[in-house]
Amino acid sequence: MKKIIISNEFDPYFNIAAEHQLFLDSDEDIHLFLWQNDASIIIGRNQNIYAECDLVYLKEHDIKVVRRFSGGGAVYHDKGNINFTFITKEKVSNQVKFIELIQATIAKLGIDCEFSGKNDLLYKNQKFSGHAYYTDGDNYMYHGTILVNVNLEQLEKALTPSMLKLQSKGIASVRNRVVNLSSIHSDITIEKVIQAFIETFDCKNIEYIDKTNFKAPLEQMLSSYDWLYAQSPKFDIELERRYSFGNVSIHISASDGMIQSTKINTDSLHLYDFKSCEDKLLGKCFSEQALWEYIEQYIANSP
Repeated sequence: MKKIIISNEFDPYFNIAAEHQLFLDSDEDIHLFLWQNDASIIIGRNQNIYAECDLVYLKEHDIKVVRRFSGGGAVYHDKGNINFTFITKEKVSNQVKFIELIQATIAKLGIDCEFSGKNDLLYKNQKFSGHAYYTDGDNYMYHGTILVNVNLEQLEKALTPSMLKLQSKGIASVRNRVVNLSSIHSDITIEKVIQAFIETFDCKNIEYIDKTNFKAPLEQMLSSYDWLYAQSPKFDIELERRYSFGNVSIHISASDGMIQSTKINTDSLHLYDFKSCEDKLLGKCFSEQALWEYIEQYIANSP
């Protein structure tokens, strides 16, 4: 029997883990999972976390980063968007049907939209919904997000990498012009979108889940350093910072989140020997903020 599952949690680690558990438990009936997250960046399975977002800005604004199991690009979530996931077996999946269901849901809100490219829903060439699919064995999910009243300023700042120069071997996100549904029709709310999904999916079998009644075993793994950072593909990066004594530039090669080689230069008139500093950085976890703190401490203690 088909079912609608709605999460009462806003923790992105729980919701991504719950989505994956529902996916692993899929059957030939189509289940619809609806969920919202607190402010967070959700990156694709093969993406480089450093190339997709400003980690310093995220820390300052308490925005979490989650690496999902499926591919695709990086997206920003907050309580101003609603996420949907259709879950079934691959042999009975129908992507065209899922897209039509979403379009019918949006039509109930008084908006006509078009499907563009591989995974976008557009209103007058502005994106309000991005989609992706994921298969494992015979399990299948088709999922995405709908922007209703998202903080677009924070979205833009959070998804802007802070790095000066970065060459990543990972898959990069494609930035599109985006629009909130509430900017099209001011009376559209998250609650109205959820109700439109329920009516369109035509299902009275609704289950509400949270951390007390649903087990999501992979929640802890999703928030671990190894899953978030060590999964990042190999990359080369150049960082630069200006100090009172001159500019300092750092060239780094990293793999699996670990520093493999580094070279530090400065145009300062004072002669600094960075060789021992470079050697001590080898094998350390790459973190832009920690790297600068380490170098600043080294400079302060230099003769």
